[in-house]
Amino acid sequence: MSNFAANSIFSLAGAVAVVTGGGTGIGLMAAKGLASQGAKVYITGRRLEVLQNSAKVHGTNLSGGGSIVPLQADVTSKDDLRALAAQIEKADGKVHVLINNAGVEGPVTRLEDKEALSAKDLSEKHLANEEFENWDSTFKLNNSAVFFATFAFLPLLEAGNKSPPSSVGSGAPWSAAVINITSISGLVKLSQYHYAYNASKAAANHLTAMLSHELNFASKLNIRVNALAPGLFPSEMTSGRPSKDGSTDPGDLANHANPAGRTGTAEEMASAVLFLATNTFTNGQILAVDGGFVAAVPSTR
Repeated sequence: MSNFAANSIFSLAGAVAVVTGGGTGIGLMAAKGLASQGAKVYITGRRLEVLQNSAKVHGTNLSGGGSIVPLQADVTSKDDLRALAAQIEKADGKVHVLINNAGVEGPVTRLEDKEALSAKDLSEKHLANEEFENWDSTFKLNNSAVFFATFAFLPLLEAGNKSPPSSVGSGAPWSAAVINITSISGLVKLSQYHYAYNASKAAANHLTAMLSHELNFASKLNIRVNALAPGLFPSEMTSGRPSKDGSTDPGDLANHANPAGRTGTAEEMASAVLFLATNTFTNGQILAVDGGFVAAVPSTR
């Protein structure tokens, strides 16, 4: 008999999840959502103190029985990724959900009135303010690290297919999930003053499509890969004001112009993550959670 109760449809009891960049912002929202439904969630990042504090504040006494465990790692290092995967393999032997969330804004060149600038002015401002090294580091974290982290955890994700979470009933469909946190900046035609960031997120969206094809149709591993493209949510990247508990104060972001007239909430991010983690019929998609932003501005859609 079908069970349409939300706590059944979205349950992740017994699941093991990994969230890169999980100590603050969108990564922490995702981690809290997964843990609230019973998952054991490893949050990773470079700043151990931030991870430990977020796990202490948000990862204990959860009503759904889940937990949040901090593990320090640099996802732009293959050695760190291998060590991280080995540590989780030793503890749990499998991973059911991998969320590639770690990211950086990269170089920003703000222009007060682009239309009033000459070609020479535009040229000089961008060449003076941006460097090849900044573009390289932006792509390294926002795109390349998604590739390397996914393949580092591939054997554990395959093990997660063979040993589904306890919430999955006998004979019920299950497949492990990779969720790449990209951005609507990878969908719109606006530069938003950060060409490198937008280009790197567009690349991550296409990487998602390639990984979905290769891990399902080419290699038959049945590991789903989707992208979640957020609009404006409170995070260190958007407001720069993390609170002591790892969450972020939206401040004046609430006045940002989009059809919804507000920023997204932690609960809205968590519900989108839970959908992509548990809906095993969704694969190779880019889910924009943006208050309708891409419907209001020129986009690739």
